[in-house]
Amino acid sequence: MVGGLYSELEAFEAILRHGSFSAAARQLQLTPGAVTRRLAALEARLGVKLLNRSTRRLSLTESGRHYYAQVAPALAQILAAGERVHDLSAQARGQLRVSLPMNFGRLYVTPHVGEFLRRWPQIELDLQFDDRFVDLIGEGFDAAIRIGALDDSRLVARRIAQTRRILVAAPSYLQRRGAPAAPGALIEHDCLHYTLFRDTPAWEFQRAGEPLRVPVRGRLKANYGVPLVEAALRGEGILQTATFAVADELADGRLVEVLPDWSLRPIGIYAVYPSREYRPRKVEAFIDFVEQTIGQPARWDRVIAGDR
Repeated sequence: MVGGLYSELEAFEAILRHGSFSAAARQLQLTPGAVTRRLAALEARLGVKLLNRSTRRLSLTESGRHYYAQVAPALAQILAAGERVHDLSAQARGQLRVSLPMNFGRLYVTPHVGEFLRRWPQIELDLQFDDRFVDLIGEGFDAAIRIGALDDSRLVARRIAQTRRILVAAPSYLQRRGAPAAPGALIEHDCLHYTLFRDTPAWEFQRAGEPLRVPVRGRLKANYGVPLVEAALRGEGILQTATFAVADELADGRLVEVLPDWSLRPIGIYAVYPSREYRPRKVEAFIDFVEQTIGQPARWDRVIAGDR
């Protein structure tokens, strides 16, 4: 019974990791029918439906999410133990599924993916770009890069960098509308708001240790930073953003900092992963690589300072 349960759980985990029965079958070196039977046996054993199946996608049912959240840590330890046995040469290997913020991943990870794969030839890298905080355990991710406050206590977090929040605008906008002399003047300006900054449309400042919360307004907001940067470059408003997102634009003068004497809350950049007992070599290799690529001081801070 134990062996049967393990094979059923292994199939369940592979389906979630790869997002399809056929891809899970290839990983497990089984037929898709065998994977389907193992999942069906697990559902019959539990007496609940774990996955919603459609022609387009698979998703966990509510029961499936609760069950996977309970068994995933133990299953990860079992799989990690197997990886350690096969990892006697300390060579990272296997499929690595990582969630990345869209803009950060585009700027600071994808340009270096080829180097990572050359360094680790036995890793198969599956990058998923999404600015939402995905459920690593429920959606079968090995790791994620996250920017901002962390809420999920089930995850292990390692801070790999920090970035400042700043206000920026195009010189053309400031020539047309004037530069605000103090945060309170922002209410008279068009402010571009990134909705995934977990804030209401009010921006929080500090100077000399004194906090100040300023309501802002504007006609454009988005859950993806690139369109907002592009709007700022066209002179359409003042944008609150992270320095990593606008380093080149600041360095070449296409954007300038607004209210530089006022500070906004800094943002931590973290690598997170599910297992508290063991970090697989493939996860460790990826986190180390991203941290090295960013460097210290961070790559974006060097660009802004003119050290490209």
